[in-house]
Order: sequence, then C-alpha cells, then structure tokens
Amino acid sequence: MLLKLHQNAITHFTSLLNRIFLSSEFSSSWKLAVIIPLLKHLKDTSNQSSYRPISLLSTLSKILERILNKRLTWFLQSNNFLNGAQYGCRRGCSSTMTLAELHAHIHTAIFNNSRLYSVFFDLENAFPRVWAPLNPLHSAFIRPPRSPP
Repeated sequence: MLLKLHQNAITHFTSLLNRIFLSSEFSSSWKLAVIIPLLKHLKDTSNQSSYRPISLLSTLSKILERILNKRLTWFLQSNNFLNGAQYGCRRGCSSTMTLAELHAHIHTAIFNNSRLYSVFFDLENAFPRVWAPLNPLHSAFIRPPRSPP
C-alpha cells in the first residue's frame, strides 16, 4: 500500500509518525478495534474458549505498531537487555532451538555423569493476562492525547 503512494504522501505520513514518537501521543481513534470471534478448528461452538478473538485495527495503527516494535527490539538487543536464553517471540529464534539447547544440556549432563534439573510449566491463556501488568509500561511510552487548554 505505502509503496504506491506519491512521495509527498509518504513524506507527510513519515512526519506524522515522527511527531507521534516525539510527543508520545497516539490518536485514540487508531486504538479502536473490531473484535471478531474466530472458531478454532474442530471445537465446540457453544464453548466460549473455543473461539480465538481477532482484532481488526486501523492500517495506520498497524504500521505504527510495526515500526515501534522494530525500534524497541533493536534497542533491547543492541543494549543487551534480552537474555540469550529468551527464544519466544524473537526473530530467528524458535521452539526448535530451545529443544536443541535442552538436548545439548542433557547430553552434557549424561557425558559428565552429572545431574540436570529442569522445570517446565504451561502458560495456557497467558497472552490475554499480560495486558493488565503491562498497562503502566504501555502508558509510559504512549500517552493519550492531551485535552486542549
């Protein structure tokens, strides 16, 4: 979509995004989403947990979110704020890499005739519960627009 825009439109859009980043103010209309419940494969239609909520956001909001995500990821990685053992939700990292590292630890423990302790826990439905604790963090980065004086 953006590649087909005229250069003047791209310039104005870039200026708008930079003003949002500098002022930390985000239009409340860009936060509005249409929530569509999507039935999970082969699940009971009468059970609420059988649905996955899909939110449809403004395209401009999605673009801003992607840019912010790239900037934040770059900052966290370049300043070594991310633990090397953190594989989830990182580009180039996967659950397969986690299993390979665990396999290597098991192999090393067997080879050295030592013990290896592991703790596994399931974070079922963890994603919807993340937003409440992160709300203050979110407010620190992006504030609602100020009321006119």
